[in-house]
Amino acid sequence: MEPEAVEQPQVLRLEPELPKGTEKVQVREVERRSKLNVEELSRIEDEDVLDKMLDQTTDFEERRLIRNAMRELRQRKRDQREKERDQRLQEARSQAMAGRAGHATETTTTQSIQSADGSARSTVTKTERLVQSSDGTKTSRTTTMESSYVKRSDNGNSTFVQTKSSYSSSSKKTGSIFDREDESASRQSSLAALERRQAEKKKELMKVQSLPKTSTSQARKAMMEKLQKEGGSSPNPAASQTTVQRSSSFGVPNASSIKQMLLDWCRAKTRGYEHVDIQNFSSSWSDGMAFCALVHNFFPDAFDYSKLTPQNRRHNFEVAFSSAEKHADCPQLLDVEDMVRMREPDWKCVYTYIQEFYRCLVQKGLVKTKKS
Repeated sequence: MEPEAVEQPQVLRLEPELPKGTEKVQVREVERRSKLNVEELSRIEDEDVLDKMLDQTTDFEERRLIRNAMRELRQRKRDQREKERDQRLQEARSQAMAGRAGHATETTTTQSIQSADGSARSTVTKTERLVQSSDGTKTSRTTTMESSYVKRSDNGNSTFVQTKSSYSSSSKKTGSIFDREDESASRQSSLAALERRQAEKKKELMKVQSLPKTSTSQARKAMMEKLQKEGGSSPNPAASQTTVQRSSSFGVPNASSIKQMLLDWCRAKTRGYEHVDIQNFSSSWSDGMAFCALVHNFFPDAFDYSKLTPQNRRHNFEVAFSSAEKHADCPQLLDVEDMVRMREPDWKCVYTYIQEFYRCLVQKGLVKTKKS
């Protein structure tokens, strides 16, 4: 008899459970892939696009990548312009040499000056070219001055400025009547061009003068009528007129006024602190003392401000950002390493962080606003 086949018990294959938090990690990876990367930024050739992206984003890492891409794009454009200028200069010299059968001499002198610390270097190059026709009736002199200035900062960036100026003069001996006719024709053409430009300017001036003009009283009257329509008619027109004249602006504050108000608020809250002089949102915050003074004003028990020094910049940033996060729940939008590496931080990054710190203080009730 054949042995009966014994069915093997089916073993269910259970998928291993993912540890807790794996889905969140995957979501972070997807978000990280969706963010900007260096390759995508390097393919952008329009500086205006990068500038708009810099204004729209608030992420510190993305702003750092965009700023690096803008510096590289400017460097590529400078290199391309320099290459094209050299090509045009070589072509012009070759055409001048080929088109003139006379004798040409060229003299080039270069003077270079370097600063004592070696961080800056200026170079001036003077090129004089003298061309004389074979029959000796015409002489042309061209002088070209090129100057360049290169300065390297402590963070590795370099500033390059280059200027070029050229002027020429020519002299011709009095020859036949044909030469004199050529000179008179050139003078007549230049006079005609000058008269044509003057006529165009006169036409534009007459066009501007013919436009309708709006007087100041008419503009004030229109503004008063608009206010009366929006808020109802006032029983005392004279009082409403006085109020309108005394008012400095109509509407909500613009971005520049909000920035100035926030700067004044920081200056008022840090008044009296040593080593703090807030004048802007960039260089005034470079050593971290202003951040520490602002946080210490609201949380004096968080740390001892008297033990801080402007020389220990890294420690100042760490103390200020960690204390603000611990006591005010303000996220660390600024990176300590980037702040230490930059001599003058990006004012937009500092401005964004101070705005966030102010908002956190308002939520905790430590700062009173008009609405609250």
